[in-house]
Amino acid sequence: MMTQAAVQTNRGGWGIRIAGQDRGQAQQQMDGVANDGILNLVNNMNDFEELKVQTSGQSAEFSRSVGLTMTGKSGGNDFHGRLYYDVLNSGLNARNTFEARKTPFKQHRYGLNVNGPIVKNKTFFYFGYSAIRIPSGSFRLINVAPVAFRSGDFSSVNNPVTDPTTGQPFPNNLVPETRFSDISRKVQDEFQPIPNRGDPTTRANNFEFVHPYPQDILKWDSITPRVDHHFGNKNNLYVRFINRITPYILARDYPWATWTRERDHHNIVVADTHIFSPNLVNEFRWGWIKDYIIDGTDIEGVSPVFGDDVVQRIGLQGVNPQGFSAMGFPRMDITGLQPMRVRQGGVILDEKNFHWSNSTTWTKGRHVMKFGAQLRTFRDFDSTVKEGTYGNFNFDGRITGEPYADFLLGIPGRSRRVDPLTNRTRTSYESGFFFTDTFKVSQALTVDWGLRWDYFGATTYNDGLQYNWDPNTGNVVVPQAAQSSISPLYPNSISVVAGEVVPTPKNTNFRPRIGIAYRFANDFVIRGGYGQFSEYFGRFTRGFGGGPFEIQEDYRNQIINGQPLFAFPNPFPDLSLANVPSQNISGYPLDTNNGVIHQFNLSVEKQVGSMGFRVSYLGSRNRGMNYTINTNKPAPSLEPFSPSRRVFPQFVSTSFYRENGEGNYDALQFKVNRRMGDVQLDAHYTYSSNMSNMLNRENPYASLAWNREAFNSRHRGVINVSWDIPVGRGKKALANAPGVVDAILGGWKLSWISFLQSGQFFSPSFSGADPSNTNSVGGLPDRINDGNLSAGSRQITRWFDASAFAIPPAGRFGNSGLNILEGPGWNLHHLGMLKRFNITEGVTFMLQGLFQNAFNTPHYTVPAANISRPGQVGIITNTMGGSSGGRERASNRFVFLRGAIEF
Repeated sequence: MMTQAAVQTNRGGWGIRIAGQDRGQAQQQMDGVANDGILNLVNNMNDFEELKVQTSGQSAEFSRSVGLTMTGKSGGNDFHGRLYYDVLNSGLNARNTFEARKTPFKQHRYGLNVNGPIVKNKTFFYFGYSAIRIPSGSFRLINVAPVAFRSGDFSSVNNPVTDPTTGQPFPNNLVPETRFSDISRKVQDEFQPIPNRGDPTTRANNFEFVHPYPQDILKWDSITPRVDHHFGNKNNLYVRFINRITPYILARDYPWATWTRERDHHNIVVADTHIFSPNLVNEFRWGWIKDYIIDGTDIEGVSPVFGDDVVQRIGLQGVNPQGFSAMGFPRMDITGLQPMRVRQGGVILDEKNFHWSNSTTWTKGRHVMKFGAQLRTFRDFDSTVKEGTYGNFNFDGRITGEPYADFLLGIPGRSRRVDPLTNRTRTSYESGFFFTDTFKVSQALTVDWGLRWDYFGATTYNDGLQYNWDPNTGNVVVPQAAQSSISPLYPNSISVVAGEVVPTPKNTNFRPRIGIAYRFANDFVIRGGYGQFSEYFGRFTRGFGGGPFEIQEDYRNQIINGQPLFAFPNPFPDLSLANVPSQNISGYPLDTNNGVIHQFNLSVEKQVGSMGFRVSYLGSRNRGMNYTINTNKPAPSLEPFSPSRRVFPQFVSTSFYRENGEGNYDALQFKVNRRMGDVQLDAHYTYSSNMSNMLNRENPYASLAWNREAFNSRHRGVINVSWDIPVGRGKKALANAPGVVDAILGGWKLSWISFLQSGQFFSPSFSGADPSNTNSVGGLPDRINDGNLSAGSRQITRWFDASAFAIPPAGRFGNSGLNILEGPGWNLHHLGMLKRFNITEGVTFMLQGLFQNAFNTPHYTVPAANISRPGQVGIITNTMGGSSGGRERASNRFVFLRGAIEF
């Protein structure tokens, strides 16, 4: 996929952009069923025979402007199969540039693909199984309390540790153990490990441990069965199923804080093709997709910490009134130490999506017409038990002057809790109708035209607890039936009224498409096209379900007459003393307007001998696009900020959708390919520009300004070469080689992929100041000079000229644009070697070696760009894509060995 023109990743990561469009405007189809969900976990290409990336010219059959389609493998009258095993071991790999030593890593991959007849000429099967096992650990280094602190000995601390009951320092900075909170003592004994690095006074990086499981998935098991059946000559039916189970055992900051996740994917496709006549064919598809993620189950005998169990064991009071039992922890943040916390548990994703589509193809004369409809429904269930359900406590030293002493006394500086909304279901849907006509005007001229209508249904919550915000009145709007569910903590300063909250979808999304191909000669063709596409917001956008229905209680501690306002075991005073966190609100217009993506292309193709050449222009103009912006900032000025200067003082931020976003993408492409002989070549170069006017949203009063999109390289070239090396029996060299020589040297196939591209873009920034006086701390700086160094002057210790930027003067935002600095480019090369050995007639053994980043060229992330941090700005500290290198595999040199038996 990444060798295709107009396809780029987000700086070597896993996200992709096709022809300048963001992910929301792209769609993946697997056997004709659209899947907008968790895509990267289900695409095992061993189970698919074709992957096609569509960068432009999508017919009216498709809703999105770009995407990819995958066609699954099926069976036939002959049995065929493949059994493979892959070895990945860090012992064969190079060290990452920034690592002092290689991190040990192992991975085992294996699988089986087999297909053949069930009933000859009538019923066929395909079955695929794939698995991964990763028996690798990961190193962790954290801050824990020094040994002396555990007994209340703070004599090594320079500042006095104050007794809150007297206001005087504890003698010799020793806190008597008789004053320790029973809860704190239990937490320390069970959850605060004893240091194992440094001397007794070391307070940083003083505890190390090895998490015995990998940083990402532990393993996976996936099956893909398919059955095809022919009901005579006029009706064909197939059923394909995918099931993938992916467990995780993941590290957090402490050995006991290990958390677990089970991630499952299920996908069923039923497709029926009926031939009424040679000129009339109907295709029907039904699809069911279920993505399920639950956090906190037992995995491989590992049971995570449950919050309700911890609360009971330590004797904490005042939390979890509904009695939720889930993975979690009463979070405790002690300044200077790693937070004691466990990821919240529950079902965080339970999507069940259905797809129905039907299309009919009718051939009449010089016309091939196709028309049809699609309906997709979406449902998501969430039972996450949010962090704060079991309490959230800060020990920052405000009580005694020493954070850990506050903890031992059991007196938080701040306590928070939430009674969460959970077990919630939300739904939405989309539908579309289309008509296309391929008209053979003449032998040389073909015209494809069509029209599509899309309707994107609104999001609704089954419990009816959702809201909107009206910027004209400042009111929060909730359904009439939901008014009784508004939290009593919701501030009285915010007006809540009953009204309509579900937006009205646009029903006039009619979008034309047209494509023209003219053949001057058999080896010379010109093609062009134009199409409009409706902007897609996403499945569950514009449906807000928290807001006034779920409010966190926030208590700030103080000492009054020698007594804290609250302390363990019940660190929550009367509800009337609760501080309600500052409220943020979001809203959207009730009348929905989808933007329009105008896409166009023109290409000239010419074949010269065995070489094919193509020159293409691809462009798009996105107009009326939706985006959100904080409309509650006061205008920049010299007047110091105060909440009263906000447009809506009762809120901190008010995020609202605007509909005037624009984007321009332009690309010039050159492509050459050769498909004959020993050498096959596919190479292309793209020069592109991707601009948007809705990226800089610092100032809601300013006119929209055009900026580069971050994830676009101006120059990108990809070379893909496959060479059947002419050595061995029957070849040009060593044609009569002995069997042993031929087995060693003959029959090898070499593949080479090169990615050559200029850097993607990033923005300078500053922090710690609010020169605009709008409560916007940090942001874009002023640009004094260009800031980009020449290519020969760039180093990982000084990638750009930080002196070209400055913190803006008082009274305004910075004048720098976004994404004005160019990051590191790529010079990435992958080598593959493959050879097949004949075992018996019809059975071969394949040996394959892949050398990712063959020259071990480092590919860097963008540098730190905060000019307020002089010791860090302009310095690169990491390589792209982490340990894996992302989709293009841009990390350090990595060796991958595969053995397979094929029959």
